[in-house]
Amino acid sequence: MSLARRFPLVLVAALATASAASADGTAPTVTLLTPANGTSLTLDGKHATTFTWSVAFAQPQTEPTTITFMVSADPTFQGPHYTESRSCATTTPACFTTTTLAGTSWINAATGSNGLPSRALTLYWHVSVAWQSGQPSANSPNGLLNGVPGVDKTPPRIAVKGTTVRRGSRARVTFQLADDSGTVTAKARLLYHRKTLLSSTRTFTDVDWANTYVFWFDVPRAGVPTGNYSVCVRATDLHGNSAQRCAVVRIR
Repeated sequence: MSLARRFPLVLVAALATASAASADGTAPTVTLLTPANGTSLTLDGKHATTFTWSVAFAQPQTEPTTITFMVSADPTFQGPHYTESRSCATTTPACFTTTTLAGTSWINAATGSNGLPSRALTLYWHVSVAWQSGQPSANSPNGLLNGVPGVDKTPPRIAVKGTTVRRGSRARVTFQLADDSGTVTAKARLLYHRKTLLSSTRTFTDVDWANTYVFWFDVPRAGVPTGNYSVCVRATDLHGNSAQRCAVVRIR
């Protein structure tokens, strides 16, 4: 083939490449604004935190965008994490640039726990923007925050249910527990005329009011008076707050 015949082919290829580059455009720039890196957050569910960021587009958007905000104790965001996501029209492609987190649900999601942290930990946050089909999302760098536990002065929540048991059988006393810290030490005692006959202590993690906890003991066939006994359960959290509830156990 002559040199002259090669030129149109080369020119067509060059035009196709330039057209594709123009269609792809430039990915938007995502910048985290507040809170600044190293900011301490009190993770007690009582302090709200506002996150803000900016999304700058180099050219007008031809497709809707999806902006996703994430917080996690895992810097890879592959483990437990809290997520908010919003779709934006082409006319307002940066429609989601702030959110305020309050309560405990986002802390639980970000840390993968039912309770609040009892020690300091590092939290990471970032924002990604899906801006064009077939193109990777635009991502911000990770923001780094210091999560610190709050001063807990609230005692655990506890309820004890009474029961009736025959001599020579096993008594099963159920109770419920809940606490913001998630960890509670329960001490259960069986009393007769205010005198402790036996006791048992156990620490539960990730306590949940929906769960049922059990204190059981065997009642001898002989030598045990019939009548009303008391079972008292004292629940103590990691910060030393405690509460006690009692119920009647009737032995027949």
